[in-house]
Amino acid sequence: MRNTTGYEREISVGKRDEAGCMNSLIFHGITTKLSAEDDHFLKDVFHLVLELKLNERSVDKTDLLSRESSPGVWDANEPLILPEIIAHFTLSVFAELGGEERQLLASQKLYGTDLCDRLGEPVAILLDGHENYPNMVLKAKVGTTVDIFRRALGAEESNNPTEGSGVPNMTPNSSDQIGRFEGRRNLEGLLQLLSQISQNNGGRSPSYGSNSFGNCEDMNKRISQEEEAVRWTPDSHPDKPSRLNTLGNSLLVRFKRLGNLDDIEGAISRHQEAANLTPDGHPNKPSWLNNLGNSLLTRFERLGNLDDIEGAIARHQEVANLTPDGHPNKPSWLNNLGISLHTRFKCLGNLDDIDSAIARHQEAVNLTPDGHPDKPSMLSNLGNSLRIRFERLGNLDDIDSAVARHQEAANFTPDGHPDKPSWLNNLGNSLLTRFEHLGNLDDIDGAIVQHQAAVNLTPEGHLDKPSMLNNLGNSHRIRFERLGNLDDIDGAIARHQEAVKFTPDGHPDKPNWLNNLGNSLQTRFQRLGNLDDIDGAITRHQAAVNLTPDGHPDKPSRLNNLGTSLHTRFKCLGNLDDIDSGVARHQEAVNLIPDGHPGKPSWLNNLGTSLLTRFQRFSHPYDAEASIVQFSVASLSSVGPPSVRLIAARNWIYAASLINHASLLAACESAISIIPLVVWLGLSITDRHQHLAQIGDIVRKVAAIAISLDQCNKALEWLEQGRSIVWTQILQLRTPVDELRAVQPDLADRLLHVSSLLYQGNQDINLQKDHRRSPEEEARQYRALARERDEIVEKIRSLHRFRDFLMPPKLHRLIEGAKEGPVVVINVSEKRCDALALVYGVDEVIHIPLPDLTSERITQLQVEFNALLKSSGVRLRAVRDEEVEAGGDEGCKRILAELWDHFVKPVLDSLAFTHDPDTLPRIWWCVTGQLAFLPIHAAGVYNTGDFSEQIQDYAISSYAPTISALLEQADVPAQKPFRLLSAVEPSSGPSYIPNTEKELEYIRRRLQNRDHVVLHKADATRERVMNAMRDCNWLHLACHGTQIPKNPTKSALLLHGGKLTLEEIIRLNLPHAEFAFLSACQTMTGDAELSDEAVHIAGGMSLAGYRSVVATMWSIEDALAPKVADEFYAHLLKDGERPDCRKAAEALHFSVKKLREEEKDLKMLSWLPFVHLGI
Repeated sequence: MRNTTGYEREISVGKRDEAGCMNSLIFHGITTKLSAEDDHFLKDVFHLVLELKLNERSVDKTDLLSRESSPGVWDANEPLILPEIIAHFTLSVFAELGGEERQLLASQKLYGTDLCDRLGEPVAILLDGHENYPNMVLKAKVGTTVDIFRRALGAEESNNPTEGSGVPNMTPNSSDQIGRFEGRRNLEGLLQLLSQISQNNGGRSPSYGSNSFGNCEDMNKRISQEEEAVRWTPDSHPDKPSRLNTLGNSLLVRFKRLGNLDDIEGAISRHQEAANLTPDGHPNKPSWLNNLGNSLLTRFERLGNLDDIEGAIARHQEVANLTPDGHPNKPSWLNNLGISLHTRFKCLGNLDDIDSAIARHQEAVNLTPDGHPDKPSMLSNLGNSLRIRFERLGNLDDIDSAVARHQEAANFTPDGHPDKPSWLNNLGNSLLTRFEHLGNLDDIDGAIVQHQAAVNLTPEGHLDKPSMLNNLGNSHRIRFERLGNLDDIDGAIARHQEAVKFTPDGHPDKPNWLNNLGNSLQTRFQRLGNLDDIDGAITRHQAAVNLTPDGHPDKPSRLNNLGTSLHTRFKCLGNLDDIDSGVARHQEAVNLIPDGHPGKPSWLNNLGTSLLTRFQRFSHPYDAEASIVQFSVASLSSVGPPSVRLIAARNWIYAASLINHASLLAACESAISIIPLVVWLGLSITDRHQHLAQIGDIVRKVAAIAISLDQCNKALEWLEQGRSIVWTQILQLRTPVDELRAVQPDLADRLLHVSSLLYQGNQDINLQKDHRRSPEEEARQYRALARERDEIVEKIRSLHRFRDFLMPPKLHRLIEGAKEGPVVVINVSEKRCDALALVYGVDEVIHIPLPDLTSERITQLQVEFNALLKSSGVRLRAVRDEEVEAGGDEGCKRILAELWDHFVKPVLDSLAFTHDPDTLPRIWWCVTGQLAFLPIHAAGVYNTGDFSEQIQDYAISSYAPTISALLEQADVPAQKPFRLLSAVEPSSGPSYIPNTEKELEYIRRRLQNRDHVVLHKADATRERVMNAMRDCNWLHLACHGTQIPKNPTKSALLLHGGKLTLEEIIRLNLPHAEFAFLSACQTMTGDAELSDEAVHIAGGMSLAGYRSVVATMWSIEDALAPKVADEFYAHLLKDGERPDCRKAAEALHFSVKKLREEEKDLKMLSWLPFVHLGI
């Protein structure tokens, strides 16, 4: 597992402290007044307007000059001169902009008002001659105008999203040259801006939201001018702090652009001077302290010096403390404090920090009204901190909330807004994080969509373009690791290469991009084996490590990734230096990361893997012992993704097996306990099945280990706990709570209510048909219900009498499932095959070794049997054009004989079954692996000579997915009167199945006057069938059926005008259901990748509540189906009593037997598919 530090880059845009936060500046303007001492500034501003010839486009120059010469023209009581100047300045600079830039500016909103409207107000004042224009309104126009054109000039980084750890953008007043728009600093700032217009590009200004100074030459020129201004301003001058602050911000911006450490040192120095020169109580003191904190935070992210992050937090905390509640800057200061705390948490892992960060961000959000331009940034930063806490603690509420906050930030930001890419990027990061924990493909697809949008919306040359490219590359790589599409990994490498290319040497983010490029190259090497990729990966990872100073919070992850690449190359080339270096790098990474860090299990697992590889090559006992220690600590960790911990448990099992370590059983126990966390109830069934397919045969492996250690009781319990997990989860949602209600009625009712909601939404179907909610909202609600149910169950287990409530059943309880006959669980693993039998009245598991049965041979038999079915044309229930090929019988006989000799006969002998066709006991088969696709129920020797021996002569066979399923089915007594639903769909065209109508006539004849509901032809729609299933406790379906291997929950019964899918069947809750006869094709075929999960239509019927089911393993012959049904109901109803679903297996057994006796030429593939499932 590779840590991908770079992908978590959070674009944390804090409340902007340049003049960019227009609303806050306007507020300040409205609440301040000009003083008489500002008169000479008015004159300077006016002269500059004339020098720029801006007046030529608006008013007569002579008129303005005459004002200058008139006595008292600068009197503070003269209200017209400043509106005039602002009007000239506004219109003239606006005219200097290009058409595209002008359109962008005019489209911006300020509290819902077009800026072009606001720009026109000073002009209206001038033209209309409002001599008593209120000063407070005038101040708003000053603030608006200067702010607009500061953004147009690109005078500061008006939109500088920063790395996740979060360099916030400057908060109000930090990087503006105007200070707080009060007193002389208001007009001095306007003067400086006008001067800048005259110097930059001949009055032509860069686009709004460019997030840069323009080119480096302009940036350097501007900083030189600011340094000159500082140099010529004495310390005693009241403007010295403002100029120092401005210079510090410019140096900070250049550092983030170019990465020169002298710049960040200079920024901190200037900000410190500005703070030192400003007395306590001065209104600008919080701004200078805030920006000092921002610079310290930026240096920490580059160098990792803890003094810097401590200093940043202290400054931001001081600012928050100095700012009274209700102050318009309070949300901004809280936001920046939250970012600093968030950053320290990522370094030290102290939970108090991330909790405090979230609290500060939440306060900032709460204090910022809806519609405020800074609301999205506050929401996004809150989302970033929630995501980071989720990665530490794994509480799904946090990641769901993170996604929701990022989605709100994106939704509240109009298209075209310069911050939109940042919010989309952060949304993509949270979706990616949730995918890595839960594995929902919608999340990884959504992450890629958001990251791609962020890249597309970010112009070339933008400071954040490399970050956006990097995150998009990570999403593609992670999806490749899940789905294996080469386009994803090639795209990931291309994006990472672009990120590296666009980032100059010395930039603090360069190591991140190199690290992730190395990850993607290594991933492609593991798929394609090109040595250039692994060499390139090591080179990039080594460069990332070299560029990362000691003490930096990302150093451990980069060491870990370098170690993994070295380990990978060693496995290919065998160079001892590679594996030794790999172990060393992994050890360094583990040593540097604190306990409780969410990445630690992954890095421990990687260290263990390298140690184990070295042991396997050189046989040093220490390496094996050390690897087991790493794997065990990772597996037993309380933090980290369950999928990573399960990988560590598997490795622990493997390492302990190699040296017969005493911890082997503990390793197996750990793996079994983690599986339910990976296949969590809060996921959709489709996602749980995908996880189970990846988990593979680990349950069968640990059971084989327990058997080899004479722990057969434990082996059976593990098989029961680790198989048919989804089945068990759904059954538990229907668990009766009568005993609990007697003790805790409120708790019982809460459990039933939440379980009912979960049951209704257990598929990828809306919890409620509320189309106003998005799929994301519905999934979030479902996960919240699952978490609530987990909490309720834990509370129930805290009660004295309910400590084992819904816990996996122990052996004494499982034995109850064998009351009606032995239950045989077959375990097939690579090392051995065994049968574990339960017999009622016997307190121990009966172990039956199967030495002649191997996993490889079973797989081969299954391949041969599938080929036989395919060649025989056995697909749909239909009128076959040709008879089933005669060669099919010979193939069947050979396979069934081998199953008999090596598997079924040894089991029957061990259980003392005798050949007595007249008194046949019941037997249930719980098969695992590829055995689930072979006809165990018909194993035997089918000779035409004297000797013939089949299982049908010893017992009546049934199948069960788990023993718990039998317990569930046996505990529900029949309550309602018998009522049978027959749903018959003959279809039409090439798939016409005419004998379904004959089948219906046979059933009617056998039922006589019993209650019978018939849905035939056009009446047999999906909706009508589902509704009737709720009213009838018996069911007979005669139609087409289909199995969808790639998406088994979409397997379906084909009814009139639509499909009744497996996921819809499972969703039905039919507490009174008893029996279902599925006279259709492939209703118990299952999925090869989920062979232990009973993912088939018959299994769905059992989950819906049917205690007994007749189904088919493959397609059935249309002419034969009515005969089987006729004999089945004849046997079941022969005594005239109410039909008993417990006798369904017996009825099927004798109906098939009679059919074989009557039709001597009947081909084996015609009668073999009929099977019984349940009690």
